[in-house]
Amino acid sequence: MFPFNEPTPTAFYLFLYLATLVLHVLPMNYVLAGSTYLAGLSAWEAALGRRLAAQAPIASTLRDWMPFALSVAITAGVAPLLFIQILYKEPFYTANLLLFHRWMAILPVLIAAFYLLYLQKSKRLTEDRPWLRMLLSVGVLACFAFVAWSWTENHLLSTRGQAAWTEQYASGGWFYGDPELPPRLTLWYVGAFPTLAAIVAWQLAVSRPSEEAEADAAARRSLARLALSALTAAAIAAAVYGFSLPEDVRTGVFRRASAYLALGGIGAAAQVYGWATVLKRGGPPAGAPLAAISFGVLAATTGVTVAREARRLAAIDITAFYESHAQASGVGGLAVFVLFFAVNAALIAGVVVLVRRGQKRHASGSGA
Repeated sequence: MFPFNEPTPTAFYLFLYLATLVLHVLPMNYVLAGSTYLAGLSAWEAALGRRLAAQAPIASTLRDWMPFALSVAITAGVAPLLFIQILYKEPFYTANLLLFHRWMAILPVLIAAFYLLYLQKSKRLTEDRPWLRMLLSVGVLACFAFVAWSWTENHLLSTRGQAAWTEQYASGGWFYGDPELPPRLTLWYVGAFPTLAAIVAWQLAVSRPSEEAEADAAARRSLARLALSALTAAAIAAAVYGFSLPEDVRTGVFRRASAYLALGGIGAAAQVYGWATVLKRGGPPAGAPLAAISFGVLAATTGVTVAREARRLAAIDITAFYESHAQASGVGGLAVFVLFFAVNAALIAGVVVLVRRGQKRHASGSGA
């Protein structure tokens, strides 16, 4: 099974790249879909001139957690970014250089988004200013949409080879148009919403008191409808994208990643079952439904992520990089890595312990 049909060094880096990319995709989906949800809701509420009570638990949860989620998404994106430089050094750096100004703009755009998220979170600033809340939410969405578009554009350019690179350099353009970009970006975009719904369901189930959770039935139904609609849209987008690929490319993707495409389909089916159960019962998505949804999100994300890499391998001859992978695997530093891994793990565990102690002291003080 992919990627274990490659030489050991290449398979090692492919596995680490894909595993860490899945960890990045989950919070990335939360941020992208969450910003879209808040922008749409804020615009609707500003137009109506009132708050939508059924959406309030979801909106407040997203506004509180989005800055943290962006931090997690950026931090989790470091590891796959490092591994991709080892795996595809020449095409990756070539695309970066050809789209240099646009590529470098990602950093200030993310910084701007980070500050906008905190402004959006401020109740004192936005509580009685629905139009300001809408403008902030739309600004956040615009930032994340730019980053998603830029990453997709860069990725496609990196796979197109010398002829496309020469043409892009000669044109001096800041943009790279590709017919594969719209269906590919659409698939990833609509596929972000089921992940968002699953994570918010966990947040509502864990962080809100039971008496409030009972009052959140409308919010749970909204999450279920959002997830089921997005899963349907993602299935359509996947079919459109798949059939838009050249036949030889489509065959190569299925040959490399058929098991993972099946895993993605199983994950989607598990999510449909879980959310349909939530919609039917109207109760908290606990027990079997939430377990099915959680498994489905992880399975679908893994399947789609591997299929994404199979599409890249259908365009790039990875055998040309076998030697560089072998050289990279022979570089020392494992002891240093293990040391810092242990130190950081201990620090994180210490922070968790301190926070839990503080919560217990706060709870006992409130009870007194």
